[in-house]
Amino acid sequence: MQLTNLVWLAAALGVAAHPSGHAHQHRSFHAANDKRGLAFYKAEHRHPVKVAAPASTTAPPPVSTPSHSSSYAAAASSLSDASVSDSSASAYKPFCNGLTSKRATAAEIAYTGNTGVAGQWGCNIMLVDQSVADKYKYTSVYTNRGSQSHQVTCFNKIGPEGLINGFFGFSAVTFNLAPGEQQVVAFDSNTQGACAFHAGSLPKTNYGEWAGSWVEFDFENTSNGGWSGADCSSLVAQAAGLDVPGCQVCSSGTCSTIYPGGRADNAYIKGMEADDGVGLNIAPGTARLSVTVGFSG
Repeated sequence: MQLTNLVWLAAALGVAAHPSGHAHQHRSFHAANDKRGLAFYKAEHRHPVKVAAPASTTAPPPVSTPSHSSSYAAAASSLSDASVSDSSASAYKPFCNGLTSKRATAAEIAYTGNTGVAGQWGCNIMLVDQSVADKYKYTSVYTNRGSQSHQVTCFNKIGPEGLINGFFGFSAVTFNLAPGEQQVVAFDSNTQGACAFHAGSLPKTNYGEWAGSWVEFDFENTSNGGWSGADCSSLVAQAAGLDVPGCQVCSSGTCSTIYPGGRADNAYIKGMEADDGVGLNIAPGTARLSVTVGFSG
């Protein structure tokens, strides 16, 4: 896909849920004459929050593997390698080993959300055993209803160096689901990102973004009164002309669904890059998502 003349790249990461019933609000960022691929990003807050803008308005460079020299990127690479497994915590443990991340301002928190702590990017997302799932406030239960094994990778919207590129090959946790298998993923508060999945192994676009279908999430957004949200999205895969697996995420009787091939109900598919009001709005408090991979209807 030629993206030379693409000026505004529409976004889909970090769903915002609004107690007033307002729609999800997209934020686009400028990438004039850029061929790096679609960088997906959705604003989390109803009201603009002023944050320091980077000197360049171009999209961050693609990252096919977390290979930067900084300590954050090195830690992300190490964590990604270590998390490619199906093991789960069988006993309760705090996120990031109980360490607290220090941030300069409330505006910065609203902008970056929770991405873990210094040197432990992604520790705000954990695989846990079903026996301890109820000890966590925000969880998603992934169930494979398909006939093939699926690989699932979860990541923060913000990458380990503070750029909006967490979806460029970075992984907080990666796991595989055989047909009929389940896995619980727990999330710390104020976490925004997505889990992408595909049958077999999870593909990337030519620009290094995770493809497949995405379950986007936003848990206890501190800039939006603690509301949460979620949706299914195939914007990346369809923009790259790649396969679109079936996806469904539900909470309290409301679902966001993508059918194999790209038809959708209350979910983001090609042509909806600028749309709002899609997905789940979840009031402040405990949030339990039920996610079906290999969904076929």
